[in-house]
Amino acid sequence: MKDNRIIYLIACLIFISFNCIGQPRVEKVIRDDKKAYLRIRYDRDTDTIVFNTMDGFENNLTDREKLQLIECLFKFEGDTTRHPGRGLPIYHVANERAIRFSPKSKFYTVEISALYFIDRIAYGVYSDYYSPAPVLYDNEEKIEINNYPEKVKLVFIEYKKWFNECIKSGKIPKYFPFNDGRYVWLYGKKSRFSKDEKLIE
Repeated sequence: MKDNRIIYLIACLIFISFNCIGQPRVEKVIRDDKKAYLRIRYDRDTDTIVFNTMDGFENNLTDREKLQLIECLFKFEGDTTRHPGRGLPIYHVANERAIRFSPKSKFYTVEISALYFIDRIAYGVYSDYYSPAPVLYDNEEKIEINNYPEKVKLVFIEYKKWFNECIKSGKIPKYFPFNDGRYVWLYGKKSRFSKDEKLIE
């Protein structure tokens, strides 16, 4: 009986090690001009998935792996270091979803970049539709809020609520909730899926 318990424990350890191979990596890279960007990747034993603004966002990460990576991005809340980009829209799917526009905001920050990448990681190519540019907007005051960190903080609160629900359920829902309220992504569309995960359009 004792030998059976030892074999069982060894088997459990092997199973855990095989399921914990992945390693999320997020680092802030500061340039000579003091602007900064995020370097984001997920390392696995077989491959490495790299996220950057210029590439598409299709990936084969599981929801658990995506949530591990997303959790790392929350540590950049409150980081108002300017990103070297200008906040212009970048599309990876050339179709009717691609609305061309020029935001008034001349910059975005590392914390907004973190939120932007959360969408990219969680929703893949659908993020072209939901958050076409790293620019946040206040629906009540009708202004872009990239230069209002106190308002961006409120956006983080909503993202963290969503994240906690994802952790509880163990999955990322198809429904995108972040363009329904006061603070939204500039020119972002509402979810293409209903809350019961049925395709709306």
